[in-house]
Formats: sequence, C-alpha cells, structure tokens
Amino acid sequence: MIVAIHQPDLLPYSGFWFKMISSDVFVIAQHDQFQKHGYQRRVTMRDAWCSHQLEGKPSLVPITAVRVLPGWQDRLIGVVRGRYTGARYWKSRGLPLLDRIADCSGDTLAEVNLSMIHVLRNVLDIRTPLAFTDPPAASGVPRLIEQVQAVGGTAYLSGAGATAYMGDDATATFAEAGIELRWSHHEITSGDSVLTLLMDHDDPVEVISRAS
Repeated sequence: MIVAIHQPDLLPYSGFWFKMISSDVFVIAQHDQFQKHGYQRRVTMRDAWCSHQLEGKPSLVPITAVRVLPGWQDRLIGVVRGRYTGARYWKSRGLPLLDRIADCSGDTLAEVNLSMIHVLRNVLDIRTPLAFTDPPAASGVPRLIEQVQAVGGTAYLSGAGATAYMGDDATATFAEAGIELRWSHHEITSGDSVLTLLMDHDDPVEVISRAS
C-alpha cells in the first residue's frame, strides 16, 4: 500500500495533488511545525502571493495551534476573484468555487486549509482516502516511517524536493523498516495554486497526473 504524506498547505500546487492521486492513502501531516515563510500560509496565484493573515506572530508551534484571523473566507475570495476573473473557466468553475470557499469553516491554519483541500478534492474528483495520525514522536526520516507504519503502508511516495533533507541513506533507512521509498516524478506545469490549472485547462486532472 502506497502512502504519501503532506502538510495541509493553502490551496496547494499540482505536486500535492499528484501525490494524492498516486497513493493509496494520503496522510495529512497536521502536527508539523508552522513555517513562517512556508506554503502552509501562502501560495502563488498568477505568479503573485496570496497569504493568510494570522493572529499574533506564531513560532515553533504546530499548525494546529496557529489561528487565522476571522474573515479569511472573504479575503481569500477577493484575491481569487481578482486573479482569475476572465479566465477561460471562470464562470463555470471559478464562481461556484467562490461559493464553496464561502461555506468553508475553521479557525486554525490546519482546519482552514483542510476545509479547502476537501473542497478541491471533490471538485477534482480525487477519491484517495485521507488519514490522520497521532502526533509523531520521532523527527526526520523516522518521523515519516512512523506515520507510514501507523496507517499500514508498505511504500512511501516522497516529493522530489525531499532529497535535500532526507539524506543519501534514506532508501536504506526505509528498507530497514520494511518500507519501499519511491520518488514522485510529477511534471510541474505551474508552481501556482492548483486553481490556475482549474481555471485554464480543459482537464486539470490530466495536467496534474502528468509524470516526467
């Protein structure tokens, strides 16, 4: 069983969804630490940033402890409308999406982003089950192994960018735990939020699913 793991980012780019489509179980790593300049709180749309406004100045706390300022739905809707009005699929996909964002709820960064991940998962008709593990005790590669084992996985699908922190012996470390390490070969069409693919392409899932 192939397991992928990812933090609940803000309206994530296509690589997030490629891993979800390519796995049997997708673990939402909601207990990971907040990263001030990471994609948990911001994403590009039309090559310009869209960011959550947060309460206070959170640091060294998990995503579940970071609170988004009330009214985030209206702020996000305003940005989406400003970036995508006039796009090819704005009327058929964009306008209904605004209504669904308006219906989203949540106070913490994890809750807010996850509510929209559920929306887009339904829009894209991705049926890979989502899973949530207890807060991992380990760190680094053992942390990933712990979460894969928690859901009964036999293989772990990693994003290519993880090579920078997983180290040269990651494959052997996973193998020692009885888990096959696989690497994503997602063909990146855009680093923007998946909304760009949704608004511009006839079949956004086909674009998301492209492998290099």
